[in-house]
Amino acid sequence: MSGVVDAIGVISGLLTIVSFSMDNFANDQDPGSTIKVAVALDGPTGTEDAGGDLPDVRIWNDFGEFKAITADPGSVGSGTVGTVTVDHEQQGVYSLFSANNDAICIAWVTTTWADSAGGNKYAVSGDYGEACGGTWYESNMWTNGDNSYQPKCFWIDGDGDQPNTGFQVRWPRYSSDMFDEGNTDPAAICNDIDFGLRTESDPSSINYWTDAKKRALNDRRMRARRDLRARWTESELVISDSQHHSATKLCGSETSMGPDFVHVEENLFCDMGAKKAYSLCGSSNTTEETCFDLESKNLVTGGVVKRANPYTGIRDWRSKTTATN
Repeated sequence: MSGVVDAIGVISGLLTIVSFSMDNFANDQDPGSTIKVAVALDGPTGTEDAGGDLPDVRIWNDFGEFKAITADPGSVGSGTVGTVTVDHEQQGVYSLFSANNDAICIAWVTTTWADSAGGNKYAVSGDYGEACGGTWYESNMWTNGDNSYQPKCFWIDGDGDQPNTGFQVRWPRYSSDMFDEGNTDPAAICNDIDFGLRTESDPSSINYWTDAKKRALNDRRMRARRDLRARWTESELVISDSQHHSATKLCGSETSMGPDFVHVEENLFCDMGAKKAYSLCGSSNTTEETCFDLESKNLVTGGVVKRANPYTGIRDWRSKTTATN
């Protein structure tokens, strides 16, 4: 096998080919599947409380026959990768991930099949959670490949703090040979089979293709839930200059969740509670009366501070400027 695995990923809102190096995959378990779960980065340079319990993992073969489960596999810290091994025969074509009670924000998941089952390696990025209607935020995690990028992360949780309790994946759908240049909409994969988010308590079953030739994918988008509960303090602010982040996209998404966000290259501030974007004061695209002053960390109207309370926590993700508080 080559030094990278090419997979269908999501960049700038479109399906494209991304690469994952062998470091993103586990050594094979024979028999069975070895799954790696990458979790978003916490702390001054990341999200808050993204680490937690690894999900239970169930496996089915290509005909939808249940093969095995690994329950309560342990925990994973923020900004790290956890491993789950599932002992089973045959190829683990479908995987169901059922959240436990400490939520995690998933940046990507990979699987390695045993050599006796072909030794296949597949990867799914966290961008699909956002594309398919899940609660999401920027992961601040870099994939390891020829075209490394920072995917979004999506939340799963078993105790109600987040709406999605799990998700299922049909791994071969993400192989690069399944890429269709004529259909690059990520929602093409949101069919509850190749990728499906769950909301029921402790999901334990999957949807699967019954036609040997695999029916054509439908383009139905999942309806986003609006009654979402935040898991962080509203007094925090994230500042970024990454080309992989966007205040515009965060404000334009009904399902994005996280602290208020400034993107200095876009010259935009996103009030995540109101889902309203403001230009940075002094930027060339400042046309509205109200703007966001990056120095004071406040909204300013006509030169007067609009909001009385400054942020108590600043998460500065910038790489091109000196961090300030």
